[in-house]
Amino acid sequence: MGDITWVEEGNSNLTSSRKRKARPKRFEFVGWGSRQLIEFLQSIGKDTTTKISRFEVSETISRYIAENGLVDSSSKKRATCDDRLMSLFGVKSILRIKVYDLLEKHYEENRDDADFDYLYEDEAAQIVSRSEKVVRIRKVVREKPRGGGAFAAIVSENVKLVYLRKSLVQELVKSQDSFEGKMLGSFVRIKSDPNDYLQNNPYQLVQVAGVKKEPGTDDFLLQVTNYVKDVSISALSDDDFSKEECEDLHQRIKNGSPKQPTIVEMEEKARSLHEDQTKHDFKRS
Repeated sequence: MGDITWVEEGNSNLTSSRKRKARPKRFEFVGWGSRQLIEFLQSIGKDTTTKISRFEVSETISRYIAENGLVDSSSKKRATCDDRLMSLFGVKSILRIKVYDLLEKHYEENRDDADFDYLYEDEAAQIVSRSEKVVRIRKVVREKPRGGGAFAAIVSENVKLVYLRKSLVQELVKSQDSFEGKMLGSFVRIKSDPNDYLQNNPYQLVQVAGVKKEPGTDDFLLQVTNYVKDVSISALSDDDFSKEECEDLHQRIKNGSPKQPTIVEMEEKARSLHEDQTKHDFKRS
């Protein structure tokens, strides 16, 4: 995995034989986030009165790195930490692609009762990633179906985990063996049908329900919910979805189309897309 991430208490699986140079620290949480995270965000003018999602903070840090010339000149994949980022992450440099993962322990919802290690001052230490916890979804349970399990909340933070931009879909289609599996159950953004008088937004979020080859070509078409015609990849949006579009999706799911995903289903889909999304976001930054 990457060079730096968090280690569970008692995990000594290091690829370096060197001993720890940093003492374990317990985070102090200020509301929804760690003191380090809150102070960093406030120092760059962010309002921390209400929670800022991990995706938004990750994007903010990526912009901060680019705008302040912190990209490592010898390796574009790394960023040099200035005083603010040092206070947040505790190291001199980080892998840019790992920012999202590094933020996990800075959220109060992810805290546990045990002390955990701060990042290592010794950058040579390679730390084993907690791969089973790479993706952590905020689970807001609405009801329990007869078969057991619980439904995931249809909120922006969850939907972003399984949302695919057009440019990412164009990358995924290059690996045709895995393309259908990655697409099914994910959400994409398309223009609303102008003849649909019930649709108030110019764009809408839809779930991919099927994938098929376009007749006479090697191109793929997507079968999506709430849309009669098959959709070509070129018709997808490459932009973020709006709060209103997410609320519209929520309402359609309450009405029965598409089916509301369970927490387990969304977690599995998010894990399968996480690496592709992270690499894609890194290229876009």
